[in-house]
Amino acid sequence: MRILAGRWKGRTLPPARGARPAPARLRTSLFGVLRPWLAGARVLDLCAGVGALGLEAVSQGARAAVLVERDPAQARLLEAWVQAAGAATQVEVRCADALGAPWPPGPYDLVLLDPPYDFWADGRGVQLLEAAGKALGPQGLLALKLPARAEEPAAPGLHRVRRVAQGAVAYVLFGVAGREAN
Repeated sequence: MRILAGRWKGRTLPPARGARPAPARLRTSLFGVLRPWLAGARVLDLCAGVGALGLEAVSQGARAAVLVERDPAQARLLEAWVQAAGAATQVEVRCADALGAPWPPGPYDLVLLDPPYDFWADGRGVQLLEAAGKALGPQGLLALKLPARAEEPAAPGLHRVRRVAQGAVAYVLFGVAGREAN
């Protein structure tokens, strides 16, 4: 798996240790929609996995990103990637459970949320979605990854802006303050 565009285009991402990163075609579609939010954006990537979304955002123009990953081994792989890419001033890796630890204070322009699918079965997904929504700035956007056939969860304080899907996976984009996606 590689970075798709921007300054790190083609650079291989850390290996996936149990992660299920989005296919390249879906990430390409997603970042086509996210482009208006990227320039100078502050990004929070929750349940980062291989870091494909947060690192792609910085590669394509985001100012800074915080990647939150609960697996210590995966977080170490992400940190090594960030150091090797010379991105330590822009990308912070936090080894923490997205639900159990405080995040660096917001607001964020873009929150990328890719929780394990079992989070939806026991209510943790809704809890994480609500917390992530509160981290957004007034013109922020939240991208939530779901199985394409899953019912879209309600997001208090947010409104659905758009859905981007490819095959078995989809991203639902939520906005605040009436911001619309192109």
